[in-house]
Amino acid sequence: MKKLILCLAVLAPLAGCREEDPDGPNLNDLYGEFSVVTDIQPSHQSIDFPSDCDLVFNGELSKNTDWQIQLTGANSGAPRTLTGFDRIISAENAAWNGGATTFPSFGLEDVYVEISFPNEADAAVLYDTITVTATNIDVGTLITGFEDGNGSNWAFFNQATVDGRIACGTEESATGNCHYGFNGTVGWDWAIGSVTIRPDNGGPFGLGANASNLYFNMGFKALENIGESSSFVLLWFDEDDNGDGVYQEATEDRFTFEYWSKYSTWNLITKNYNDLQFDSEGAAVVTNGNGLPEPDKLVSINVFFLANPDNGNARAIVDQLIFTENEPYTP
Repeated sequence: MKKLILCLAVLAPLAGCREEDPDGPNLNDLYGEFSVVTDIQPSHQSIDFPSDCDLVFNGELSKNTDWQIQLTGANSGAPRTLTGFDRIISAENAAWNGGATTFPSFGLEDVYVEISFPNEADAAVLYDTITVTATNIDVGTLITGFEDGNGSNWAFFNQATVDGRIACGTEESATGNCHYGFNGTVGWDWAIGSVTIRPDNGGPFGLGANASNLYFNMGFKALENIGESSSFVLLWFDEDDNGDGVYQEATEDRFTFEYWSKYSTWNLITKNYNDLQFDSEGAAVVTNGNGLPEPDKLVSINVFFLANPDNGNARAIVDQLIFTENEPYTP
């Protein structure tokens, strides 16, 4: 589990007052001339997120109008967009915690900043560059990001014509430097390969008992044999109902979930753990245990990649298996 670092910040009150018109929009917002009264500036040109907490943009406009701050990682291509309809830009509406909108995550890199005003035809687009010197800390229970190699209790399956392994340093990972990849041509079967992830101690992963507020998250990227009828990952969640330390297929619960590839960029798979007990039509699934999702009994997760054998070579990568509480993961 990655540690959660709590940052305490004291926000100074905003200078000045704004009078709201209860009977309709402010006429200045509709007809007033637009200008940037105070330059929009980041709180840091170099940001160490664990130490500095959020990066905040501050500035003042002549009126309430739509604005957009687009952040793009120079190396990763990670995206994040902040938007608002305000005259004052501050910590209340323009704070960035270092996360991306979707995978890939931001790394140690320059981040390009583009500030625009979509409804102001003559407004200039503003540009800046900031540098991330330390990335944000994930909140949740990290199962694996594949940065530490294979676990001592993991199991693997690959067809004879498939290369399935951890790869590092290819600049393809969703976050960090490593991911798990499948690559091969299997002309006789949908099954490509799988990796079964278990804790090194052989017991449960140490999750809480509440399934309803727990989310499983994983990055998935299909690179060849792509599409909603072409390839998918099948996830198995095996629980040890009797507490003997292992999953027994004949008497215990295996919950499954499949996710079909959609496009050749990163997909963020998110699934509420409690919903694993239902199929796509809302009916209860049949298992060999008590049929109740109990994350505190989860002892293994299997990531199985399958692809249409008629479509030639299949290639996909997965990364960042992490559980979060109360809401899905933000890369």
